[in-house]
Amino acid sequence: MIEILQNIDGEATQKEIENIFRQYRTYMLTTPDDFMPSITAKYTLEMPTFSNVKQSSVEGAAIECVDKEKEYERFFAWFNRGLSRLTSIERRIVTLAFLETEPMYNYEIYTELRMSKSKYYRLRNRALYKLAIGLGIEVYQVAEVVQ
Repeated sequence: MIEILQNIDGEATQKEIENIFRQYRTYMLTTPDDFMPSITAKYTLEMPTFSNVKQSSVEGAAIECVDKEKEYERFFAWFNRGLSRLTSIERRIVTLAFLETEPMYNYEIYTELRMSKSKYYRLRNRALYKLAIGLGIEVYQVAEVVQ
């Protein structure tokens, strides 16, 4: 296990996990209302279609809404599987620092959790690595080939 952690590219893995947190917050804030159809009358001439298939904006919006909902469900199920591999204190740190709509500052978190600054950062970094590994998004350093 230690050899695996030594080969992880910390900076690249940090960027990957931050992208996942950004996606999580975006999905949490996105509402199905964003996909509602427009029901404004439009007076335009439409070219005839020869397929006899007519799709309205309502149908298109309904299909898009269902697709987005399925995407959200898959993402949250995947994310929660990774999050469930953390200990309760690691989950609390990750939630307070990254998943809240208004994430707390680091000093606020370690004060609230009544722990030292060094212990907080140690637990936070371990939690981020464990989450990245649990989600399968860790990035490994590429060994340079000498010729």
